[in-house]
Amino acid sequence: MSHLNKELFDFIMTNKSEITDAWLTQQSKDNPTYSLPQNNTYLRDENGALIEAISSVYIRDQYEYLEYINTRSAVVAEKRAKEKFPLYESIRSFRNVRIAYWAFVQKFIQQSTTPVTGKQVAEWSNLMNTAFDHIIENFAKYHHIYTANLLATQQALITELSSPVIPIKEGIGVLPLVGNIDTERASIILETTLQQSSAKKLSTLFIDLSAVPVLDTMVAQQLYQLHSALKLIGVHAIFSGIRPELAQTAVSLGINFADMQSYSTLMYALKANS
Repeated sequence: MSHLNKELFDFIMTNKSEITDAWLTQQSKDNPTYSLPQNNTYLRDENGALIEAISSVYIRDQYEYLEYINTRSAVVAEKRAKEKFPLYESIRSFRNVRIAYWAFVQKFIQQSTTPVTGKQVAEWSNLMNTAFDHIIENFAKYHHIYTANLLATQQALITELSSPVIPIKEGIGVLPLVGNIDTERASIILETTLQQSSAKKLSTLFIDLSAVPVLDTMVAQQLYQLHSALKLIGVHAIFSGIRPELAQTAVSLGINFADMQSYSTLMYALKANS
């Protein structure tokens, strides 16, 4: 590490707040939400940490600063993903930080008492741009990973909530199915229903299909498998809301519903088995 590099690092750290001011000014022009008082402290702290991470390229060896940058990009990406902050806004923010940052590098060059060669300027520019490019690439990667994980978690929750097994009395539950059921959802319903029925220690489960608008041949097969699987764990499945078109689909598939109790409505099913 050269003496000039250390001086540049110290200068950037001393002027970190001013660099952030310049960045916030540009950000507020691009996106007015940045000028809101409640965002100011949070954004200043985040940008200050980013400036420190970028500046580490001048005083650390390559392995150290890459590790430092990777850590920072992962932390910030997770926050942005949880906040549902658009990725394109983050990329634009990095661009504005880069512009503000280099303006202060140029200011350092102008004020330096030690002559700065063109070669040195080119090296600083290359180091800074490499650091920014690396952190943006890693930020985008981690943002994608965290966003995908959040979406998967949310989808799992939505799916679970869309097929809840509701206990109505000891040993008895109801599974009201609502909306379209495709092959993927039918498979998940099979898995979660078995888990919930076992966890709730059910002996009887009413499966109501009244609010399911369309049932294709694959779903009819999945329902038959659900009935068979519940039987294997000691749960008696009773279907309600099976309309004529579903019965016709089952017959065309050769699926035998003769051993499955079914009723036109949930009310009749509950009444008949009370």
